[in-house]
Amino acid sequence: MIPSQGLQRDLAIVTGLFAASTLLYALLGVRFDPSQLASMQFIDEPLLANRLLESLWYYHATPPLLNLLTGIGLKLFGAHANWFFIACFHALALLVAFCIYALTERLSGSRIAALITAGVVVFSPSFVLYQNWLQYEFPASSLLVLSTFALYQFVRTKSTKWCATFCALLAVLALTRSLFHLAWVILVVALLAVIVRERRWQILMAAALPVLVIASWYGKNYFLFGRFAASSWMGLGLSNISTLMVPKQELIPLVEQGKLTTWAVISRYEHMDVLFLSRQTPPTGIPVLDAVRKSNGEFNFNHRDLPIVDRYYTADAIEVIRTFPALYVIGLIISNRIYFSPTNMNMFFSDANRQAVRPMEWIFNPLLAGARPTARLVQQPHYGFEGPRRYTVEVNTGVPLIVAWCLVFGFGYMRARRNLRAADPDAQARAVVTGFIVMTAAYLYVLSTAIELAENSRYRFEIEPLFIVLAATAITVLVRSVRERLATRRPAAAKLGETS
Repeated sequence: MIPSQGLQRDLAIVTGLFAASTLLYALLGVRFDPSQLASMQFIDEPLLANRLLESLWYYHATPPLLNLLTGIGLKLFGAHANWFFIACFHALALLVAFCIYALTERLSGSRIAALITAGVVVFSPSFVLYQNWLQYEFPASSLLVLSTFALYQFVRTKSTKWCATFCALLAVLALTRSLFHLAWVILVVALLAVIVRERRWQILMAAALPVLVIASWYGKNYFLFGRFAASSWMGLGLSNISTLMVPKQELIPLVEQGKLTTWAVISRYEHMDVLFLSRQTPPTGIPVLDAVRKSNGEFNFNHRDLPIVDRYYTADAIEVIRTFPALYVIGLIISNRIYFSPTNMNMFFSDANRQAVRPMEWIFNPLLAGARPTARLVQQPHYGFEGPRRYTVEVNTGVPLIVAWCLVFGFGYMRARRNLRAADPDAQARAVVTGFIVMTAAYLYVLSTAIELAENSRYRFEIEPLFIVLAATAITVLVRSVRERLATRRPAAAKLGETS
C-alpha cells in the first residue's frame, strides 16, 4: 500500500492530468453534446420535465436510470440543464480516473504504471468524446470501473460496506445499460460467493436487495408489456445481423410458408412508420406509450406496440439464423471487424467533436487500437448486399488490438486462476478482480458481436478502461520479470568470470 502522503501526491497528479486533458480538449474545440436527447433512447423532453415518474414507470425501451438523471436535470435546471449534465459527467470522469489509478497500482504494484495508465485513459480521445456525449455509454463504463474498484476493496478487507457498495453498483449498472443483464449480475454474485466461500452469506445478503430491485423492474416490464427484460429492442438489433443479411427474394418464400412473419420483409430503416402504426394494442391514455412521434418529430421508440413488434423481429431473426447459418457467420465476421475498430469511431458523435479530437487520434488510435486514425466505409447488409439503397458503417479493424486482447486477457485468466484461493488477501483480491475483468470482457464481447451489426465498436468502450488497466498490469509484470532474470544472471556471470 502507498503511504498516505504519497497517495495524496499521486491523487493530486491524477487530478492535474484530468484538468490538463479537459483544458486541452476544450482548446481543441470539444464541447459537451446533449443532442442525443432527441434520440430513440430518451423519453420526450416535455414528459421528462412534466410527467417524469409516470413516464418512467411505463418506460420499456431501455433501462430507466439515464432518463431519470436527465429528467432530474430538466426539472431542476430547465434551460440550463446542460450545465448539470456537464458537472455530472465530468465528476464521474474524475472519479473514474482515481479508480483507474488505484486499480492499476494494486494490480501491478507500480505507482508509475498507475499514473501513466490514468494519464492514458483521461487523455484518450474516446474517453473524452464519450465523457462529453449525453448517452448511457460513459455512465455504464464508469459504473463498471467503480464496481471493479469496490470489488477489490471488498475481497481485500471483507468489509460489508464494500460488499454492499459493489452489489449496489452492479444494480445501478444493470438499470443503466441493458447489456448488463440480470443474469450477468446473478452469475457474478454466485461466482463471488463460491470463490470467497467463507463470506458467502455476507455476499448473498448484500446482493439480495440489489438483485430484487433489478428483478422487480424486469417483472414490472413483464406484467405490463410481456418482456422480462430491461429493454424491448433486442429483436431490432438482432435483425441487423440475421434477417437483413438475407436477400428479400429468399425470405418471401419462407413468409409464404409461414416460417417467418411478414415483419421479416418490413425494413425498420425504410418503413419505420409501420412499426408504430400496426395497431397491435389499443390506446392507453398514457402519452409515453401512445405518442407515435415525440415533440421533436422523432419516432417514440417507447410506443406501446414496440414490445410485440420486437417479438416478431426476434422470432424471425432466430429462424433466419437456423435457416441461413453461413450468412450469420458472415455477419459475425463483419461485427467483429467493427468491434475491434477504434471506439472513438462513432457516427453519432457531433462532427465538430470528431474533428476536434483528430490531432490526438494520431497518437492514441495506434496506441489503443493498433490502427491509423482513418476509416473506410463498409456496406451494412440490408436484405443482402445488393439493392438500390446502400447503407454503410465505418470500419478500421486493428489486428494488433485483436492480438493484444488475446494476450492480455490470456494473462489475466492465468493470473486469476493461480491465486483465486490465495491466503494473502491482497493476492486474492488481485486474482478476483482480474477474473472479474476477464469474465466481463468475454461476456460483453460475445453479446456485442452476436446480436448486433452496426455500432459494435461503441459497445467495446464499456470495457476499454479496464482493458487498459489489465494491459498496463501485464506490461509491468513482464518488465519486472525480465529485470529480475537479468539481475540474477549478472551475479552468476560475474562469479563465473572470477572462477575462470
